[in-house]
Amino acid sequence: MIQKPTQSPRMLTWVLSVLMLASWATAFAGTFTIHITPANSGHVSWTTTEPTANGTITGSGGSFPYTMGSQTDYGSQIVLTFVPNTGGSIVKVMTNEGDDTAWVLAHGNTDEWDGPGENSKTVTVTFSGGATPPAADPTGLFGFSFPTNNALLTAITDLSGTYTGVTVSATHPRHYNVTIAQDESGKLSGMGTVEGIVPGGSPSKAAVSGPIAFGAITTVNNQPTAQIKGKFVGTIDNVATTASGSGQGPVAVSNNYVTGTASIQANMGGVPYSIKNASLALPVSPTAASHIHKSWSIALTITNTASAGAKSSIMASAILTLPNGDHIAFPLKKTKYSAAGYSLSFKSGTDVTVQPNALDKKSKVSIKGMKLTKTGSVWNPTAGTISYQFLGQKGTADLMDFVP
Repeated sequence: MIQKPTQSPRMLTWVLSVLMLASWATAFAGTFTIHITPANSGHVSWTTTEPTANGTITGSGGSFPYTMGSQTDYGSQIVLTFVPNTGGSIVKVMTNEGDDTAWVLAHGNTDEWDGPGENSKTVTVTFSGGATPPAADPTGLFGFSFPTNNALLTAITDLSGTYTGVTVSATHPRHYNVTIAQDESGKLSGMGTVEGIVPGGSPSKAAVSGPIAFGAITTVNNQPTAQIKGKFVGTIDNVATTASGSGQGPVAVSNNYVTGTASIQANMGGVPYSIKNASLALPVSPTAASHIHKSWSIALTITNTASAGAKSSIMASAILTLPNGDHIAFPLKKTKYSAAGYSLSFKSGTDVTVQPNALDKKSKVSIKGMKLTKTGSVWNPTAGTISYQFLGQKGTADLMDFVP
């Protein structure tokens, strides 16, 4: 007895058709691997349409994945573009199918694959001649600024400026107009007038004839510290006075006062006075306090000077902006990037703010272990130490604290 088939021939044909269509609709995926020889002789750019993607392969053995569409979709495409270094040429392009050199040269240095069903492939391109591209060393412009709101960092202070106002005193406030200069070594000098105080012993002589040196600012216990020393001969409120003294204190204003210690020997109207290592609180007006400048920055430029047929060189230069506003330009110097990062030292710059430009042997900045990482096309610092010395003061800090 012949058993009746459970499915009709027509039904079996329909099922087979569905299975075949399903298999044709399946996407094909694979990987293209690119070999470039000799090394660093050029690069290969690639694009795919399913999904839409692109990239560049510069080293031998680079690869990218691809997905081709259904067998009824012949719009899927993979395109490779072979680019030799400047002045170079394409010698040979080999694929799994054989030698594609003639095709590539006839189609604008490109090779392409269309439609579904492509297997993973290996493509080898041989270039000849051409300039070696610049090394991929971290280059760019890097700006670092001292964070004046970070009290834990060692500040460098500049007091240069003209101070005008009234001394903060409940018993005897005095009008003053004094100009103070601070040189690149931190030495201080000043000239001007203070109400009731006349140098030289003559009431008609209301101002000092020229600047008088009276001390300097240095770094003591990681703080900008004023060290004052001087002599006075003249009158105070028409009373003949002679005095000599010294003092020291941090250059910081708190509640309109600058604090410190002082030792003074004086004779006022025939009456001697002597003070030794006494605590001192000098009243300072808000206007005067605004002249205490601490903001400074350094702009670092690192470039690659590679050119055709020449060995690449990494060069660095910097411009330091001091708290007094002067710009110190440091000349180009050769450097290199290593596993430890950049290590740079800048000194003997030129003050380009003054005319004529003057050599500045006192300002120094060094950066050690500056490591960088690349985000997109931009290099960003991620570690390092900065040491700085100018205006008679110095400090050291984590470079990352200076990143804006």
